[in-house]
Formats: sequence, structure tokens, C-alpha cells
Amino acid sequence: MREPAPEVSTAGTVVTAGPAGPPPAGPAAGTPHTATGTKDPVPATDAPPAAGHQPPAGAVRPAPRRTDRLGTGFWALFAAMFVANLGSGITTVAFPWLAADLTRDPLLLAGVGVAAELPWLLFSLPAGVLVDRYEHRRLISSTHLGRALVVGLLAVVLFADVASIWVVYLVAFTIGALTVLNENATQTILPRIVRPSQLNRANSNLVLADTTGGVFLGPAIGGLLLTVAVTLPFAVDAALYLLAAGLILLVTASARKAAPATGAATAPPVGTALGPVPAAGATAGAAEATATTEATPGTDPAAAPAGRSLRTEMAQGARYFWNHHVLRQLGIFLGLLNLASAIILGTQVLFAQEILNLNAAQYGVLFAVGAVGAAAGAGLAPMLESRLGARRVLLLTLFGNSAVSLTIGFTSSALLVAFALTVGAGLAVVWNVVTISYRQRIVPEHMLGRVNSIYRLLAWGPLSAGSLIGGLVVKLGEPLLGRESALRAPLFLSGALTAVLICYALIRLRDGIWSRDRNAVYGPDDPTSEEEDGMAEDQLTDERPGGTAAPPAPAFGGTGGADRPVLKTLISVNVLIAVAGLVMIGLEEGLTPAAAIWDGVSPLHLATEMNGPAVDRGEVWRLVSSMFVHYGLAHLVANMVMLGLAGWKLEPLLGSRRFLELYLLSGLGAGIATYLFTHDALTAGASGANFGVFAALLLVCLKLRRRSVLAIVLLAFGVVTTFAIPGMAIAAHIAGLLVGTVVAAGYALPTGDRRDRLQVAVPVGTLVVLLLVAVVALLL
Repeated sequence: MREPAPEVSTAGTVVTAGPAGPPPAGPAAGTPHTATGTKDPVPATDAPPAAGHQPPAGAVRPAPRRTDRLGTGFWALFAAMFVANLGSGITTVAFPWLAADLTRDPLLLAGVGVAAELPWLLFSLPAGVLVDRYEHRRLISSTHLGRALVVGLLAVVLFADVASIWVVYLVAFTIGALTVLNENATQTILPRIVRPSQLNRANSNLVLADTTGGVFLGPAIGGLLLTVAVTLPFAVDAALYLLAAGLILLVTASARKAAPATGAATAPPVGTALGPVPAAGATAGAAEATATTEATPGTDPAAAPAGRSLRTEMAQGARYFWNHHVLRQLGIFLGLLNLASAIILGTQVLFAQEILNLNAAQYGVLFAVGAVGAAAGAGLAPMLESRLGARRVLLLTLFGNSAVSLTIGFTSSALLVAFALTVGAGLAVVWNVVTISYRQRIVPEHMLGRVNSIYRLLAWGPLSAGSLIGGLVVKLGEPLLGRESALRAPLFLSGALTAVLICYALIRLRDGIWSRDRNAVYGPDDPTSEEEDGMAEDQLTDERPGGTAAPPAPAFGGTGGADRPVLKTLISVNVLIAVAGLVMIGLEEGLTPAAAIWDGVSPLHLATEMNGPAVDRGEVWRLVSSMFVHYGLAHLVANMVMLGLAGWKLEPLLGSRRFLELYLLSGLGAGIATYLFTHDALTAGASGANFGVFAALLLVCLKLRRRSVLAIVLLAFGVVTTFAIPGMAIAAHIAGLLVGTVVAAGYALPTGDRRDRLQVAVPVGTLVVLLLVAVVALLL
């Protein structure tokens, strides 16, 4: 059971944020075709060179010192969240699977979700007071230790073979209670670790950690562990919680601000500009440098005045929240939205088992595939809010939530469900980043724990009721509708309720974060900007006189690429070829939904896909052309989304020419490997080339000391789906990965006088080797 608290959930999968919190590829099973789905370190000193000094030819221009680093305190929190959510993700699959082994009653099965979510109704308000009173790090670490103990005891009970559904209820309730405190404290400490202008980016990173561990790797690993022993996922989860508790000890945070001596804080009147509330401490760097620790509970300046009761402080927080019109609106609205989504949660494991016909490992993969969408959402959220504004972004996520639920309700295809969950996960993560950052900016620090608790009470409280409603809908609907229709009914009900909420938002919600005027969201000094939160992390820049930045320049001496022309061209070519193929299918035999989405094979495919016997007859162009054709729109979209995510970062760093060379060489290597090792298979797809791009992105990020989380997520996703989804061309993926690594090493690793020569020699040499291998294979 995965426990990080969701701000908004979508399509039956709880998506979390901050924290936070499921793309298929390839043709449909059973077809004969398979998818190949396939700055140098910154100097230690910023002192200018001596007069007359010129850098050696080919040297990389040093990047100016960045003042927007998130700091080691934040990255320690990031690591702890990733580890804890990895363990929670493992039990996301293990808990419902265990419950389904113990009972097939949909109402009893939904009770597991009720037990897990009930603590949010019972303990949210007291938890907020505790978070405002006591040391945040100690609370976070203690709750990790508590969850480790509880999950470890469950592993012992399972090993002794004395488990029952009631034991599962008790464990779920206890973990839920500890999570209430853990998640509140984790969100509340963040403004003390980073500056207000960094909150969007920091929350995006935390969402990415949650997504990578809890949505992608965790469920996939959990499904595999279940195939070994039912006890194993829970034992691993307990160990990971212990590690997370240790990592929290490395978090450094600035001292807490003292609460007002008298009087309850009140919300500003509606209509005033709500400027950002500065975090305690000037910068993350200052907090890191001084390593200021929190005061002990007895001397904490932010602690409640002596004699103030728990009830009094709860009432103070409730008054602040209720008097703040926008927060009250947003909390109630989110509660109703999560109620609609939770209707799906209680019986989703039965839907996966009985309608999608998934086993435990496949059920884990179903959760995992949405990580690409969630990672994209985490990365794009600051930019989307900057470009579109908060209102449009939130409305976009609502439309997506409703569409995902209805799509899943109408299908029996696991691949289509995975695709829908990918879209829904990305949109839900965007909602989380925008709304969490909004709260952290506008709420005074000494009230943030209590306001978070009230907000989460409204957001999480309905989840237990939603799970119960979903179980009742299935149980009562089965005699009238039949088992399959009854299992689909919660999805249709969820989609319909979300559609009603969309209408309400369009008509009634116009203040604060819902305003069309962004000055009414954060105030005229809006701290969210692409310049501050985006480009500085991804690209080298040149400093101009007067402090302005020149256009981004590639690393390693390259030129061009800032506008990403090669990436846009590659995606356009793939899309145009796919559309041409669908038109041919429609003209020849009529276009069915299955052909359009999953397994369409047109005359264009027959002439260009990888076909070993056809290559033997002299059709050698297939070694290259196969990387540009796809079997259906789902296959195309999955590959293009992953290429877009990686290429958007990589092309500006390598330059357009090098990026094109890397892509084509990786794709050629994948084609040759397919010819050698799966000679008789009919394959196509860009993922062999994609693997080369993923490997290059990781190597370049490591070389430049940039964030490599996206590259790791994409590579891990590719590896898992390669071995988990039938029909994937494993040889093509491995070959693309190896070729991409070699070519990227030739671009990024050489230094000094050898750089220019090696940057030409390595790709040329790689091409020669690949052609020699192809010639030898053809002759033999």
C-alpha cells in the first residue's frame, strides 16, 4: 500500500505530490509484429581570467556561479522521500493483492482503502497542531521509523501464516495515521529549506521523486516480488522506511520564525494581493552554510505560547482557513474531486484481475507506465503555470481527469488503460505542483502546519467514503448489471462527477488561484518565472554586461540547438508517416479503432519495417527506415513523448548536428541488432534510437553535474517495459543504448587539443563499425 498523501487522484490511481503523488508501446499482443519501443564541471572559482589570457581552443566556457541551487538540505529531503516512496510503491501493489487473496468480497476489499484513509478524518487537525509545535525533522524521522515497525510486523505475521483481512485493516489504519503526520511535516518544512521563488521547482523535484519511487519503480518491483513470496514486498518496504529515517537526519533547515505573541492570525480580505510569504532564513545556501538546526521542542520559537490548548490552536487554524475565501474554496473543491476519484480505488484490483486479466507482475507494470506522464507533468508544471496561468492549468487537469476515467470505463485493453493512466498521471501531478506551491507561498509559516492539516482533511477525508461508495456500487450493481458492468460502473460514476465539478469551476471559481489575472494569484511580484525556475537548470548561459543572459549555448564546443529544430523535425516526420499509414489502411480495408490505436499495418509498414528475409533480398534501407514507422497511435505517442522529454534537454546541450548524429546512429545500431538476433521478426519503432538518447542524456548530465533524474526515470522505465511487455525487441533496445553511450562519450568526455578530433572520429568510427557488422552479417 502506497501511503504518500495525494493532493489529487486520477482514474483510480492515487497521484501524490509533495509531497506529491500510472505509456504503452508496441502492437497488440498476438500480432506477428513487435515494437522496438525502444557544461563541463563549473570551475571552483568565478574570478575572471588575467588580462590578455585566452582560453584554449575548444574549451567550454565556464558557467556563471548559480545562486538558485536548492542546497544539500533539500536534496537530503528529496533522497529520503524517494526511498520512502519506493517502499510505499512496492506495497501499493502488495496490499490490495494480499487483500484480494484473503477475500473476494468487493465491500470487504474496499474496506482496506477505508481503513487507510480514515486517519485523515480523525487525525488531520491534531497533526497540524503537532507539526506547528514540534521539530519537523524529528516528526518526519519518527513516522518513518513507526511505519518500518508496523510493516515489518506484518511481514512476520505473513511469514507465520496467521494473517487475516482484519490484520490488513489494522496495519493500513496505523500506516495511514503515521502518514498523516509525516506528509504534513514534509510539506511544512519545505519553505524553511528553499526560497519562495524556488518552491515550484522544489515541489516539482519532490513530485518527481515520489513518481519515480512510488508510481514507477515501486509498483513494478512490488509485482515482481509478489511472484517470489507474499512476505517479501513488506520486508523490503520496512527496510526502506528505516533508510529514509536515517536520511532525514541529514536535512538542514533554517530556524523557525516566532509566532505572533497574541491574537489569532486572520486571512487577508478577499481582493487584496496575496504576495509570497518569505521562508525563514534568507536562502537555502545560507541555511546550508550555517547548518542551523531547529530548536528543541521546549525552546522552539514557533511553538505555542504556554498554556494554549490543542483545541485552541486547532480553532485558530480553522478560523484562518475558513476566513481565507480562496483556500476554503480550493480545499472543498479538491475534497469533492478526490471523492469522485476514490470511488474507483476500492475495487480497481478486481477490475485489473477480472477485466484486464492481469497477473501480479503485470498489475505492477500497469501502475509503472504512468510514470512517464507523471515525470513530464513534474517537469512541465512551472513552465505551464508561467505560460498559461494557474486557472487554465487547473481546468486542463480537470478535463483530463474526467476523460481518463471514462476512457478506462469503456475499454478492456490493458494497453489503452496504461495510456490513459499516463495522461491522467501527468495532469494530476501538474495540479499538485501548482496548488501546493500556492499554499506554501500565501500561508504564514507559523500557521502552515495547521492550514495544511485542514486542507488535507477536506482533501483526504472523502477518500475513505469514496472507496466505500465504490465497493457498494459494485456489490449492489452486480445482481442488476452483471459482474463486468458492475466493475465498470465506478469509473463511469467518477467521470460524471468530475464533469459536474468542471462545470462548477468554469462558472463559479474566479478568485485567487482561479483568477484570470495572475496578479490576483500571487501579487504583482510573481516569483514564478521560466527564467528563474527553468532554463538556468538545463542550459549553459553566457553572462552579458549589465547582468543579462545571452541565449543558451551548447556545451562541449558545439553550435546551434537552442530552438530544437532536429527534435521538432524528427517528431514531425514520425507523426506524418503514422498519419500516412493510417490513411492507407483506411483506403484499403477501412480503419478500425484497434488498427488506429494498436496494431495497424499499412503498405507503408510492409515496405519499411524491419524484416530480416527482406533485407537478405537486398532491401537494406529497412535497417534505417524501421525507426520511423509505428504500429498504431499508442505506439507512436509513447515513443514521441519519451523522445520529446529527453530531446528537449539534450539537443540544446549537444547542438543540433550532434543530436541528429546520435539519434540516427542509435537507430541504425538497433536495426542491425534486430537483423542479427531476431532475424525473422517484423519490428518497427523509434525506441531503439530513444534508448541511445536516454543514455546520452544521462552521461551528459553527469558530465555537466546537472540533475539526471529525468534520464534515470526514462532509462528505468524503458528497461522495465522492455522485459515486462511481450513482443518488445530486446536486442534493439540494448544496441541503441550501447551505441548512444559510445557516441555521447565521444562528444562529452574528450578535453584539450584532442577534443575536436575525437568528436568527429567517434561518430564516424561508430558508423564504420556498424556498417562493417551489417556487411559481414549480410555476407554470412
